[in-house]
Amino acid sequence: MIKGIFKSVLSVVLGVLLFSACNNKTDTIKIGFINPMTGELATYGEAVKRGVDAALEEVNNDSLLGGKKLEILLQDSKGENKEAINSLQKLINVDGVKYIIGDISSTVTLAMLPVTEKNNVFLFSPGAATPKLTGAGNLFARNWPSNNEEANSAAEYTFNQLHFKKAIVVYVNNDWGIGLMESFEKKFKYLGGIIAAKEIYNYENVDFKTLITKIKNINADCIYLAGNQVEMGNFMKQLRENKNQLPVISNTSFLEKSCLDIAGAAANGVIVPTPAYDPKSTDAKIKSFYNAVKTKYNIEPWLADANGYDAVMLIVEAINKVGNDPVKVAQYIRNLKNYDGAGGTLNFSDGDVSRENIFKKIVNGKPEIIK
Repeated sequence: MIKGIFKSVLSVVLGVLLFSACNNKTDTIKIGFINPMTGELATYGEAVKRGVDAALEEVNNDSLLGGKKLEILLQDSKGENKEAINSLQKLINVDGVKYIIGDISSTVTLAMLPVTEKNNVFLFSPGAATPKLTGAGNLFARNWPSNNEEANSAAEYTFNQLHFKKAIVVYVNNDWGIGLMESFEKKFKYLGGIIAAKEIYNYENVDFKTLITKIKNINADCIYLAGNQVEMGNFMKQLRENKNQLPVISNTSFLEKSCLDIAGAAANGVIVPTPAYDPKSTDAKIKSFYNAVKTKYNIEPWLADANGYDAVMLIVEAINKVGNDPVKVAQYIRNLKNYDGAGGTLNFSDGDVSRENIFKKIVNGKPEIIK
């Protein structure tokens, strides 16, 4: 009988040890993903998610975490602070995540940052561009450049290449739009330009008739338009319907399909500075990423897709290099140089990334690079 009990105990002990060994081998690393999957910013959210999904599949299929599995926990922020904070609290306190990818919204990311910093959680944004995030925390990084770079490029091109000296600025009332406005205004005035007027509108606004009437008789050479895709599509459509033919320089969101579809022919001629990204590059990583997304979704990826992919891969590389510690992961990424990503070569400095800007012009409804 004693012999039987001994065998039973030994069997249990061996089972526990075996389970423990297997469990350690297949331990799961969780990354929270807070992103707008509904609302006006959903087109950006969908693009980032495509990239995140491609990275998740590659990491797990190729065992890039040394036998550990990667799990992505998606939460829809709807582009709203309250939704994002509720999701963040759940991911941290219930799911125990140490890493968060999100949000593409500057306003939402700013709202989340104090919570992640307080809880020693690393926050990586694939889209937030407000200059307010520069130096805002030691556990934060982003692979979309600050508004300063894009808006400064727009101001320089407007003044030096287009030779426009007076500009009207039309911008959305959120951190994204305000950041673009402030950077453009500062650089344009520094170069010797004049801001003839500044007109602000509310997020998700679709009726611009009053604003357009207000600027109709202002003496200016051009309009700098800073906003989100649906808003700007409606603005351009109504601007041209009002017979206002002032040239327009805008921001990256103008290149979104939803913006171009709404604006229609009114989009033609709009000039847009945007971070350089060549989806048809012969670079091995870019080519592999392009083919993976194109095959799975039957859609040509753009920079938002690549940013989602690179966000995951940067965190995975950091974990492999320095261990599963969000503080060390943040330190690794925040000043990483010459990272070969799906979005091109990335160089970080204190969490901010620097990218070359190129210019595109809308011709027959489609963006074309200005040589």
